[in-house]
Amino acid sequence: MTSFGATQTGEQAGAPVPPPTVRPMTTSDATVRVTSDVTTAPLGAARAAARAALTAARSGAHQPWAPATMPVAVDRAERPQQREPVPPRPGPAPRRPRRPLGGVGVLQLMCWQIVLVASVLALDEQWPVITSTGLVAVVVVALTAVRVRGRWLYEWLVSSSGYLLRDRDRDLPGAGETGRALLRMVSPEAVGIIGTVDDDGEDAVFMISRTEGITAVLQPESTVRDLVRAMPAPQTLLPATDEQVPAVAVQVVHHAGINRARPPRTWVALQALRTAEWYRDADVRQTLGNTVRRVQRRLRRDGLPSRTLTEHETLGTLAALAHVNAGRGEVREQWRRWRSGPIEQAVFRLDGWAELPPATAPQLLRWLLTAAPQAAVTIAVTAHRTPAEAEPLVSATLRIAATSPAALESAADELAQLARERDVGMERLDGRHAWGVAATLPLGVVKG
Repeated sequence: MTSFGATQTGEQAGAPVPPPTVRPMTTSDATVRVTSDVTTAPLGAARAAARAALTAARSGAHQPWAPATMPVAVDRAERPQQREPVPPRPGPAPRRPRRPLGGVGVLQLMCWQIVLVASVLALDEQWPVITSTGLVAVVVVALTAVRVRGRWLYEWLVSSSGYLLRDRDRDLPGAGETGRALLRMVSPEAVGIIGTVDDDGEDAVFMISRTEGITAVLQPESTVRDLVRAMPAPQTLLPATDEQVPAVAVQVVHHAGINRARPPRTWVALQALRTAEWYRDADVRQTLGNTVRRVQRRLRRDGLPSRTLTEHETLGTLAALAHVNAGRGEVREQWRRWRSGPIEQAVFRLDGWAELPPATAPQLLRWLLTAAPQAAVTIAVTAHRTPAEAEPLVSATLRIAATSPAALESAADELAQLARERDVGMERLDGRHAWGVAATLPLGVVKG
């Protein structure tokens, strides 16, 4: 996706790599496990049924992965383009009200109530009971009431435990297997499916079946140079609230390489989510097919025709966006960075993005992508609506990639200052950069 001065045969800087020849993938090596860290609340029986559905998908009933029949994109001769002017720095945005109670969650309030009740009940006990109860109360209150660098202490504890327990060093294979190995690493339960989503059943599309749902990736083919401004916000591509359809998620991924002569590129990941009522692959795939057709019609009306990506293109795009292609498959996760070969990367959550006015979000998005020319920037904005809520849940994640830690930190400081001017916070995901990389790939909702 981004050169960083390293070029390899069959891959171009600043664009998705031409899909390498991928051998047919058998069910044994194509099926992997996604982190089943689902925090939704489906019934126990439904969750078991969903697991059974995934198991069945991986059984002998599934055909081995085979190359999709859609033509794979090939390199086109790049016409010389004039360097587009840097957009003017946006002015300060009006302040928005912060979340009530300073972001304190219901679980924290419950912990404090339990500590208070336990402390009162322990007053009539012997001193050993009083002492032990007091110590436990102090620890619980400290973990749930003390915030360090924008995160509660219990969140730091969870992040540290996960960081220490997981495998943080991976060497991804090359020779056309990098994208598949990356998918296995970030979503170990993923199952690749090649099927059709159109009415005539002719056009093949590559779908990724995970615990959260099934995803297909679209790429706009419009001649519009500034896709960042032209692309609708993901929440506007969700089904209307009055439509009785299963839950879906829409993720728009923007990427700007170091070569600013090339405009930022955009992908749209459409994901049909699994719920207690809709969890079998056949049902979820039907929902996904309806969603793909509906979104493609909407984009065509907006002057943004799009096409679905094949297996080769999807896996090549994943590898290129994560900067693990071109011989950079040596992945090393550190507390403050995620490294792929010589490329240093860091991921940030954009806190407050959902509250941005509709006219402000694309303006800030455009500036964040182009304000740090010494780094490549990827921004993923994801929207989905739960059955219990009318308003969509919108989140945004930003990933910076640079050739050195100094360049990375400099770009991070520059973008953080810009985001603060629009009242958006950049929370660095220290200890969780591996999850952050997955969240900035076109996979849809990634639980973590």
